[in-house]
Amino acid sequence: MKKVNLLVLGLVVTMGFSSCLKEDSFDESAQFELEKPLLEKYATENFDNPQLNETLGIWYEVLEEGDPDSYEYKIIQNAQNPNEPYVEAPEVLVKYTLKLLDNTVVEEKSAGVEMSLGRTIYAWQYAFLPRQIEGRSLSGLTENGLKKGSRIRIATPSRWAYRNGGSNGIAPNTPLVFDIEVLDIHSPDDDAE
Repeated sequence: MKKVNLLVLGLVVTMGFSSCLKEDSFDESAQFELEKPLLEKYATENFDNPQLNETLGIWYEVLEEGDPDSYEYKIIQNAQNPNEPYVEAPEVLVKYTLKLLDNTVVEEKSAGVEMSLGRTIYAWQYAFLPRQIEGRSLSGLTENGLKKGSRIRIATPSRWAYRNGGSNGIAPNTPLVFDIEVLDIHSPDDDAE
């Protein structure tokens, strides 16, 4: 019986180490390079006015600017570490469509869904945030960020979406396309109107 327990324990440990090795062998930079030409091809064939954020590798197209006075992004002081302020994550009410690069619709929320921007994938955060807040450079795609009434289309590498893990039927290492319309945006402390 001890030999069987030892054998089972050895098998479990071996499987654990092998799963760690698989993750460690994933080369995110190489995957990013593989996806770049696919995203460029998609954007140039499907966007009317494709723009590229070269640092992030995200292609985007602003379809509607939105109301510039509807929301102001702000920096919040970190109570635990005053030397590390952060951007306040607004609550957003959005309609969106999620597609693959072959234009297969994976998910569509046409009635609108409310969420905290801080709990979204990085591609959405880059889409929403402005390039600068209070003189601090951010990685936002647009000058002023998304506001109420904004519409944007983005084609993002998997590194800013679900990476090599995939999610809800989306295969690992899958570049994605989002059409996002901002119905409302407000501070997390404000009551939604």
